Amino acid sequence: MIWWGPTGIGSTYTIERYANQHAGPFRKTFKKRTFNGHLCRITEGNFGGFFGWPNLTLTPSKTFMGITVSPKSSEMRVIDMYRREGDKLTENWVFIDLLHFWKILGVDILKSLK
Repeated sequence: MIWWGPTGIGSTYTIERYANQHAGPFRKTFKKRTFNGHLCRITEGNFGGFFGWPNLTLTPSKTFMGITVSPKSSEMRVIDMYRREGDKLTENWVFIDLLHFWKILGVDILKSLK
């Protein structure tokens, strides 16, 4: 499986590397996580996906993406798309509105680029 994460988070190859490089660190950083549900679930052929607005409410407990903030809750708007071959998950593309996520935490990425 190839997991394609958003810029700043990265991508991984194989489920084991996904668990070690993304899922594990993500769970350690966001010990307080609330799943808010999906607004939409779609499938067609070998493709499927879901999204939520917000999909997750998270409270960082330490540095995430190289940025340290105070422990305050923020929302992640997530789009998750999948491709499978037979009974195996082969690719997962993840899109996260990181500009929104950081702005709620007091980090205005766009303003810092000016």
